[in-house]
Amino acid sequence: MTSLAGASTQERIRLYLGTGCGKTTATFGLAIRALSKGKNVTMVFFDKLEENSSEGRALRLLSEGRAGSPGFGKLTVNYTGVNRLGTGPKGSFRLYSSPNGILPEDGDAARDGLGYLKAGLDRGDEIVIADELLDVARVGIVGWDEVRPVLESRRDPTVLVLTGRRAPDWLMEEATTISTTVQLKHHGRAIEGIDC
Repeated sequence: MTSLAGASTQERIRLYLGTGCGKTTATFGLAIRALSKGKNVTMVFFDKLEENSSEGRALRLLSEGRAGSPGFGKLTVNYTGVNRLGTGPKGSFRLYSSPNGILPEDGDAARDGLGYLKAGLDRGDEIVIADELLDVARVGIVGWDEVRPVLESRRDPTVLVLTGRRAPDWLMEEATTISTTVQLKHHGRAIEGIDC
């Protein structure tokens, strides 16, 4: 097997894991820092739509080059997913465990996301983020046998950042940094512009 992390002690694979809020938010901070230092960043959102995320407009403006400053990196953003808001039982959020939890089109959208992820890795962008990919693979929307070869295409100096509740053991071993979020208390609902 090709090692994803390589033998060096430099940052190569970063995992943001856990059941608490803040995994995706952490990727935004990382992306802003990298862009500000002239690094190119690819962000692929798995199982999310731009119109359902409060950050969508800001990321679109950044990706369209509105930052406009010399030395500012290029941001490439791709959303892949099928609408889950209001499509579950009685108009609720469509959870993976719902009767209609995983649809064939979810798999198609996730495979599109793997293509966007591979393109960012092939370009050699310094930061490539795959938001929620770990959960999309964990619940079987795409298989690890499809995901792993894409992850293994990472080459230096690219830092690959993955988010989700948990990661398989082989990926935990390959990761150079792992951070977790733990929800100790929650106010009860997602607040637009803060939580989603």
